[in-house]
Amino acid sequence: MVKKFLSGFLFAAVVMQTAYAGSGVYADFPRATAADLKPFARDLGGLLGSGTNQTARVLGFGGFDISGRAVMQFEPEKKNGILKQNKPFGLGWVQAEIGMPFRIDGFIKAGSFDNMALAGGGLKYGLTQPQKKIQAMLVATGNIAAHKFFYAAHFASGLIVSMNLPGITPYFGVSADNTRLTVQSNTADPSLVDKRVSVLEPRYMAGFRATFLNYGYISGGYTLTHGRSLVNAGLGLRI
Repeated sequence: MVKKFLSGFLFAAVVMQTAYAGSGVYADFPRATAADLKPFARDLGGLLGSGTNQTARVLGFGGFDISGRAVMQFEPEKKNGILKQNKPFGLGWVQAEIGMPFRIDGFIKAGSFDNMALAGGGLKYGLTQPQKKIQAMLVATGNIAAHKFFYAAHFASGLIVSMNLPGITPYFGVSADNTRLTVQSNTADPSLVDKRVSVLEPRYMAGFRATFLNYGYISGGYTLTHGRSLVNAGLGLRI
C-alpha cells in the first residue's frame, strides 16, 4: 500500500511541478520598465511565500513530511506590465520537512519552471504541544528564484493557527513577504541591468489539510496578498 501511495505521490509531484512550465510566463521580462519592477516583485513574492504551510502542528522529533505542491495566482497586479494581464500564472515544487527537538521542524523545497529555478527552506517552531486541539506555530522561510532575466531573494515570517479535527485540519495565518528583485539582463533598457528593488507585503491565508490511508494527505488553501488572490494545493506523506 505504501509503495502504491509513493508511486502516486511522485507522479502527482511531477505533474504539479510542470503544470506551468514552458508557458513563457517570463518571456516579456526584457521589455520591463522601471515602473514594472516593484509590481512584478510583489507578484513573485506572493507565489514564493504561499503554500508553505497547511498545519500548525509540529512533526515531532524524527517525524518526516514530503509533498508535491502547487500555487496559482488568478491574475497579476494591474501595474505589472511584464506578465500578461487577466491570465493566471503559478509554480510548483517539492517540499521535505523533518521534525527536530524542542518543537522545531526544518524544511527545504525546490522546483523548476519556465526556465526559473527555485530553492528555499526554513524553520517552524510550535508554540503549543502536539497533542493540543488548537495549534499555533511561528514560521520563518527564505527562498531564491533564479532566471536568466532576473534574480529574486524572498524572506517571510508569520504565524499559523490550526485546529485538529478527525480527518481534517483547517488552518489560517498571517505572514509578511520581503522580496528583493535584481535585474539580470534587459535588452529594452540597459540602464536597468543590476537594478534592485525591494517590496514588503502582508499575506493572509486559510485552508485545510485532509488525511487518508493514515499517513497520506491532500491540502488546499486560499491566499490574499497585495490585493490579489492565490490558491494552492498539495499531496503528501506525513510520518
